[in-house]
Amino acid sequence: MKKVYSILVAYNPDLDDLYLSVEKLLKQTDIVVISNNSNFNLNFENVERIKVFNFGENLGIAAAQSIGMKWAFEHGADFIIQMDQDSVLDDLTVPRLIDSYAELTGKGYNIGVIGPRHFDKVNNQFDESRLVKGILIPDTNCEIVNATISSASLISKSAYQVAGLMEDSLFIDLVDWEYCWRLKKLGFLTVRNNDIFLGHRVGNGNKKIIGKVDARMPSPVRHYYHTRNMIHMLFRNYVPLKFKISNIVKLIMKLFIYPFAFEDGKERFSYLVKGVWHGFNGKFGRIDKTYKS
Repeated sequence: MKKVYSILVAYNPDLDDLYLSVEKLLKQTDIVVISNNSNFNLNFENVERIKVFNFGENLGIAAAQSIGMKWAFEHGADFIIQMDQDSVLDDLTVPRLIDSYAELTGKGYNIGVIGPRHFDKVNNQFDESRLVKGILIPDTNCEIVNATISSASLISKSAYQVAGLMEDSLFIDLVDWEYCWRLKKLGFLTVRNNDIFLGHRVGNGNKKIIGKVDARMPSPVRHYYHTRNMIHMLFRNYVPLKFKISNIVKLIMKLFIYPFAFEDGKERFSYLVKGVWHGFNGKFGRIDKTYKS
């Protein structure tokens, strides 16, 4: 029997939501590893099959995932499943992902990551316009895609042994996509099973711009991380050209529109500009203590 450990990254979570997520994970995975980036400790000492790392500060999602992955694979995991604190698995998500992985590898596909199809759990809608398009695998409802988000993504030990850990210096944003692109460079596939669904919170909602265009509304500082890390990705040969072109176009639009489209537009604009500056100047890490590579 293959062992699956879950890696749940927490950052100042709503505790009721966290406990529900942990409860679901305990039913489907052998051990739940909680990588806690919060400024308070989480205590699960009396609960079996839970390993908690209380960092006492926000190390970023990448470092938190890396620490959890390393521990899991060194302590018996054959697979790990990454989880966000805002996502709650349906009862059969993990077994179905494992079965899908086994079916596809049995057909000769070299799977590095396999995940579900995500939808916005706030409005229960799929955002077709932002859905990463892929290549349908014959006789399945699975697609080979360039990347998938980390929440509920199943990663095999064989892929981990080749690709290694997440890129901690990215801190947050594009961490999951970079890992998928890196796996592809190394000969592994990222697959989305369109028959398995996961409700996932997308930012802080959407806002209509110029009356018709939907724009996601992350916290202002997230513009910094996405922009900075996107600039870094422009110089990597394993990152898809389509991603580079589309994100350059989006960045130009944001720089012209965001200052006027949001009440806090000036703050968002300043984070965009700082992200561009730090990206081209080779800075990584957390914004209040960025460092050069």
